[in-house]
Amino acid sequence: MTRVVIVGAGYVGLTLGVAAATVGHDVKFVDTNNDIVTKLNSRQATFYERGLQEALDKHFGETGPIAFHAVADLMRNADQTKTVFVVSLGTPIGKDQTADLTPIINVVDELVEWMGTKDLLVLRSTVAVGTSRKLLETIDGLEHISFCPERTIEGKALEELFTLPQVISGNNEHARTEAKAFFGSIASDIVEASTLETAELIKLASNTFRDLNFAFANLLALIANKHEVNVNELIHHTNLRSDRNVIAKPGLVGGPCLEKDAYILAQSYDGPEARLLLEGRHLNENILGKAVEFLRGRLDGVETPRVLICGAAFKGRPVTSDTRGSFIFPLLAQLDAAGVRANSIQVLDPVVSHVREEISIVHDVAGLSDRYDMMIQLTNHEMFDTQEFNDFVRARVDSVISFWPRADNPNIHLSSLWLGGHHQMGVNEVFR
Repeated sequence: MTRVVIVGAGYVGLTLGVAAATVGHDVKFVDTNNDIVTKLNSRQATFYERGLQEALDKHFGETGPIAFHAVADLMRNADQTKTVFVVSLGTPIGKDQTADLTPIINVVDELVEWMGTKDLLVLRSTVAVGTSRKLLETIDGLEHISFCPERTIEGKALEELFTLPQVISGNNEHARTEAKAFFGSIASDIVEASTLETAELIKLASNTFRDLNFAFANLLALIANKHEVNVNELIHHTNLRSDRNVIAKPGLVGGPCLEKDAYILAQSYDGPEARLLLEGRHLNENILGKAVEFLRGRLDGVETPRVLICGAAFKGRPVTSDTRGSFIFPLLAQLDAAGVRANSIQVLDPVVSHVREEISIVHDVAGLSDRYDMMIQLTNHEMFDTQEFNDFVRARVDSVISFWPRADNPNIHLSSLWLGGHHQMGVNEVFR
């Protein structure tokens, strides 16, 4: 058993900590968010993730705190047990389209005050290439660092922490050995990157490749629409029995990873060629505007339009409560600009409880209002495949914009105007 200190108890940190506790490690969390600390000390999950609450109940005792507001609060009275410190802070993109690494630098600077010569610092946050090396060069006292990228899908993160190959790296033999031992106690397969920079690049390369693939598919959709070509047929026949062509389906591309990793990868290279990454990202960011143009035409002349938005999280399968990178926020802003009143908008989502103060959210079809002028389906939660939902749409919705229609859904006419997808996979998107 190893003592594990997770700094940053968000989606990445909390799931890793729970997985580590499941295999017997002594895990504690540090987070500056008062709500997170309070809930974790009451053994309450701070977001929806399949199996998370059950694992908290089972693997964390009821005596003593498991979460702290600061590293000093935890370590001040701690013994000298060998410790793995995991930094899993978020790295949001600023207005200059670069990731601000100041919080990570400050945390690592604080951690070295408490680290012994056998302790290991694991950097789990998504960062620009070269960040781990920069920390070693600029922070006195930091001896052993391993960059180990997080690559799980929200909604089944606990499962994938045990089944996906875990990438590890280290600046020296001790760091590599300790990282391999820690992650090897959780995962069945370990992939050892030869350098810190290789491990940093693996995460960025994986997500940015997918983002570019979606961007290419979205561009194909625009071109196909201009020439009255069904882009679904185009992509299907292009991919059919060809292992050289794996074109994604087009549509909305969001979430906390895909919305930012292209920017962070571009931050790692100062040449003009990096514009390729940014152009693809910008195309994906702007695709929602095409749907809103259609919406404006359908709602023109409607005095007080009633709008139903289906799906508030950034994806529907596996189900998650995470709204980071969700298209609901730019959609709400564009509805504001179109003159749609907030009190005329209702959101249907199975687990998300809040998006904006004045926006009503319900968790099942029974809670919906009598009638809507427009329904916009952003995610593919299984609720939206039920007969109850289909019957409701048929009877009480005038127009539909769906990024996830089914071919057998009689309520939504499949056309070649659009085809769509989402963060993880692609399916038809059409306007009715």
